[in-house]
Amino acid sequence: MEKSSFFNSVSGDRTYQAADWASYFGSIIGNGVFPLPSTNLQVMAGEGMNVTVKAGKAWINGYFYNNTSDLALAIGTADGVLNRIDRIVIRWDLTNRVISVQKKSSGYSASPTAPALQRDADIYELAIADIYVAAGATAIAGGNITDQRLNTSLCGVVAGVVTQIDTATFNAQLQAWFANYQTLSAAQYTDLVAYMGSLKLLGDNQYAALEIYMNDFETAAQADFNEWFEGLQDVLDENAAGNILNLISALDARVDLLEAVVFNDITANPFLILFDDLDGVTATGVWNEALQRIEC
Repeated sequence: MEKSSFFNSVSGDRTYQAADWASYFGSIIGNGVFPLPSTNLQVMAGEGMNVTVKAGKAWINGYFYNNTSDLALAIGTADGVLNRIDRIVIRWDLTNRVISVQKKSSGYSASPTAPALQRDADIYELAIADIYVAAGATAIAGGNITDQRLNTSLCGVVAGVVTQIDTATFNAQLQAWFANYQTLSAAQYTDLVAYMGSLKLLGDNQYAALEIYMNDFETAAQADFNEWFEGLQDVLDENAAGNILNLISALDARVDLLEAVVFNDITANPFLILFDDLDGVTATGVWNEALQRIEC
């Protein structure tokens, strides 16, 4: 269908609806907040659990929104255990024919995420800020407010019909955040250095204690060995040493005799029996005078 606009009506032959004008303005003005001044619809911390939406203008789908003065907005009571995120939006409501500031709350969680925006044929939302509501909070601090006006996926800035953008407020907020980040980083670095120093001191003390323990152990072990060796020398006097030598020699002789019996080819006398003494022993056989043995 071909459409054209806008022409004077003659006898009512040219009538236009709000949607026609919205379509026209939407073709030259994109969705978002106006950039001048830089505080346009900025969400600021207020007293206690309240925030303020600064005066400003926005465009949504060709429709115009104008907040002519600061708007106070109450933030709900914080949970005692879990956290949440409240998202402040500019909501275009075609059914009710109104654009207004609204608050959307996430579910309670230890790590909450901001609620999604509604964008369909009847409702279209621009997120201008996210507010972190910590468990047990009794006031909203500036550091708990995340400005989303520059986020083009959530809001954005109207730039099609303006020649400049005032970024002073945005830059101030960014610098404040960076300064806070630097302070936290410096504190964390100092804590880390102190912690590493304590670990080094603890390690040095433990190493020194281990070194002392090993030295004491070495001294005690040397003393125990010397005491044992001196006692052994007292036991192994000349008589004891001689007796041990005699026993070794006797054992060697018996081993030699066993080896001779087992490993030599003895045909004349294949059996040999040795006794320590002859008490209770009765032997029968033929006495071999030449070999000094009884042969059975």
